[in-house]
Amino acid sequence: MTHPLHHLAAPATQPSSRLKRRFEPEDENDTGPQRPSPGARDESMDRSPTPERPKRGVPKRARTSPATNILGSKDVKENKSADSDNDVDVGVLLASLPSQSLLPILTSLISSQPSLKSHVLSLIPRPSLDTALQALQQSAKKLRDAYPYSNLPQPTPPSSSFGFGFGSASTSRSPTFGASSSNGGMRQEYIVSRLTPHINEFTSACLSYLPYFSLLPSSSPARPTPSSPTHGPQRDKLHPTETFTFLSSLTGHILSQPPLTQASLVPALLPRLLDEWKAWVDHVSEVVNKQGGMFGGETVRGWERALDEFAEAKDHGLEAFREVRDRWVAQVGWLVGRQHHRMMDL
Repeated sequence: MTHPLHHLAAPATQPSSRLKRRFEPEDENDTGPQRPSPGARDESMDRSPTPERPKRGVPKRARTSPATNILGSKDVKENKSADSDNDVDVGVLLASLPSQSLLPILTSLISSQPSLKSHVLSLIPRPSLDTALQALQQSAKKLRDAYPYSNLPQPTPPSSSFGFGFGSASTSRSPTFGASSSNGGMRQEYIVSRLTPHINEFTSACLSYLPYFSLLPSSSPARPTPSSPTHGPQRDKLHPTETFTFLSSLTGHILSQPPLTQASLVPALLPRLLDEWKAWVDHVSEVVNKQGGMFGGETVRGWERALDEFAEAKDHGLEAFREVRDRWVAQVGWLVGRQHHRMMDL
């Protein structure tokens, strides 16, 4: 039988038990839902945390190194860039650019990938003779204009019907160009420094167009490589008159330059130019003496006059043009009733 006083004491102890549980730290580990008592919220907000009650930390994220983040973002950017490039029509953009903007782009591309040079050459149409002659004339004029001296004689009009555009040998040896001529008090080193870029430009123009008009055999060491139709037509398809016109124009531009310019220009061009001239003479001789071909009288006389003018050149090794003239006279001079006065070692 239960004592009556037990029922009366139980309600009095219940609030003390509930209040005690509210301060037990184990309740923080209880993850179940819990409704606070009416006065618990205000009391817990007023009470600051004690060292015995550690704060709950923010959930940790997966840590990644900075390098991983950078590489990952780089790959994403590259993929996005590649996808966007696929949608771009390069032809449309290039067509909208001015023509003078295309050359730097193409030059930069070949410089970064030299293997493309042969492929690009194969896509370039063969330049015409008029285009090549005009390029030589413009480059030679820039070279002459770069000479820092105001009294340079201008080239005389062409003496033959071919229109070579060069002066006679006597013009190129004007007293203005002589060793005793004055340079206006300027040192030769200064003049050469001003001429060097234009000399390089003229040399580059000559050597760039020369393969398209070359009659050198494909096996010749002097012929540039690769010796293929990409650099010009086959040797047998070139007409001797076309080759002669180009070689004459090139030679005339060299002879019309001042001696100081020739001193820097001749070593870079004369060996190759002499090989081309000798190959032309041999080709004409083969056509005339072995294949039974023939050329017009006026054409042959124009060859004779030009070669005689070149043979008068002197200094800087230009005397070698006399050998070219003598070689021509010995092999095909009979076309104009001219015979060499001595035997040559051919």
